[in-house]
Amino acid sequence: MKDSTLHKFFNINSSHWESLLFSYAVKIVIAVVLLIIGFWIINRILRVFNSFFTRRHIDNTLKNFLRNFVNVLIKALFVLFVLNVVGIETTSLLTVIGAASLAIGLALQGTLTNFAGGVIILLFRPFKVGDRIEAQTKKGVVQEIQIFNTVILTPENKTVLIPNSLLSNGIIEIDRAPESAKGDASQPPP
Repeated sequence: MKDSTLHKFFNINSSHWESLLFSYAVKIVIAVVLLIIGFWIINRILRVFNSFFTRRHIDNTLKNFLRNFVNVLIKALFVLFVLNVVGIETTSLLTVIGAASLAIGLALQGTLTNFAGGVIILLFRPFKVGDRIEAQTKKGVVQEIQIFNTVILTPENKTVLIPNSLLSNGIIEIDRAPESAKGDASQPPP
């Protein structure tokens, strides 16, 4: 009697389970094949992207950032596509990702502002390594332009990090480095 009740409760039918198992196995194989082929194609696209930026002499920091950003974006969209192809509903997953992105964005608002400022500086190049700048009451020679801040060397031979959001939104006085001094950005301004 117990076996009959369990059998009815679970509606165990071996052919049903076999067909269900087979359909999931086929979907998993399709997903794996699509992911392998898709990631191979994406890596080829990224190589073309990388060579394009190398020919255009784009700054390495910006090139690496853009390459990584495009890599993650394309692969994430492709994974969502594959999940949709094999029959997994992605609407609720996208809602969770959107809400999490909003929460992270609000939590990292200051950092993201510096990041956006760094991208703007790297794209539009208002100043470059070796230029003398005065910004935010600090004066010095630009040593390095990073994605979140810019490093300058003051006349007192002190290293100062200025957040890029302040540089992209504030007033900057720039004294362009002469062509002969480009290679010697380590010298502080007089």
